[in-house]
Amino acid sequence: MRAPRLIAHAIVAVVAGLAAAAPAEAQSQRSQWPWENRPSYRPAPPTRAEPAVRSEPYRSAPGNRAEPAGPDRSGGVTTVAPVKRDIPRGAGTPGATTMPSPRAEPSPAAREMPATAPRTSPSPPPASAGRRPASPAPAAGAQAAAGCMNEDRSLPSEIVIRHCDAVIAESVKNIAKAYHFRGVALFNKNDIDGAIADYGEAIRLDPTESDYYNSRAEAYEAKKDFGRAMADYNAAIKANPNSAYAYNNRGAAYQRKGDYARASADYGEVTRLQPQNMDAWNARCWVRAVGGDARQALADCNRALQIKADAADVLDTRGFVHLKLGQLDQALKDFEAALKLDPKLPASLYGRGLVKLKKGDSEGARADIAAAKAVRADIAEEFARFGLR
Repeated sequence: MRAPRLIAHAIVAVVAGLAAAAPAEAQSQRSQWPWENRPSYRPAPPTRAEPAVRSEPYRSAPGNRAEPAGPDRSGGVTTVAPVKRDIPRGAGTPGATTMPSPRAEPSPAAREMPATAPRTSPSPPPASAGRRPASPAPAAGAQAAAGCMNEDRSLPSEIVIRHCDAVIAESVKNIAKAYHFRGVALFNKNDIDGAIADYGEAIRLDPTESDYYNSRAEAYEAKKDFGRAMADYNAAIKANPNSAYAYNNRGAAYQRKGDYARASADYGEVTRLQPQNMDAWNARCWVRAVGGDARQALADCNRALQIKADAADVLDTRGFVHLKLGQLDQALKDFEAALKLDPKLPASLYGRGLVKLKKGDSEGARADIAAAKAVRADIAEEFARFGLR
């Protein structure tokens, strides 16, 4: 009987070890937070998922766009983050993790949980949002293993079978977690194909886990395979309709594609699930503004500033919205407030320059525009794309 006992104890050890490893989402690449690939103007929320590691805000100011970089996963949960300036900064960097560069900044969720980044890419939504329940306690796994072994032959066969079924099911889930964790490690080594293969195994073993689809979607985005990435984001949401991470990452992907209406809808889901997620409100403000709905955008920016009145990214976004609406005095006020907090925001410098130009201050306009271009050479082209010259 020693061999069966050793096998049972080994199963219990594996169950306990992976249960203590933390929810898969903790190491998931979720975050589009992440992000970083930014869509337009303001980066999209990141794709990865663990909030606290985002490095960029939910959206980004004009000209902060960043093409998804290959995974440089150095410890965060951002991976392929959404586009920076192209998508409000994501993201997280609801903002930005996912497209491609991974770990950078606290996701919106971090503001509320963890979260997606706006300035550069909306940060991913708070970790709590899409977090799945923790694995069963080791004690439960040990009890099932003991019942499955039934060493003293005291249990009826039906109970033994039930216990063994539980051990097998939990073992399969833990093997799936192991594939997922290894996939994250491979992704961080820039072995995207290897990561995709492991995520696929995790999904095959446990197709109900939203995090696995989310991570694979991020990896597909890193390869610029947006069709498969979008299919996996859809599957992640189907598996967990309350995953703020999945909505954030899919919204960032839509933003990168220039589909602002769908991006707005997904960021709206993030605000529904995490009403205190400032980055999500900021990200939706941005996509609504560039998508032609500036007045609705203004309401979103105001809501974000109710959460944090001195958020430079949000002031920068709202200044852009006021400029789109022709409200020059309000735009100037927001740009100046943003620049007091971050003197080198290219969008606020350029926006203030445009306001000064329209108000007849040619000398002041030239100085601001030159300062903006020194930070971001193509800032004028970015603004021009959105009808501001």
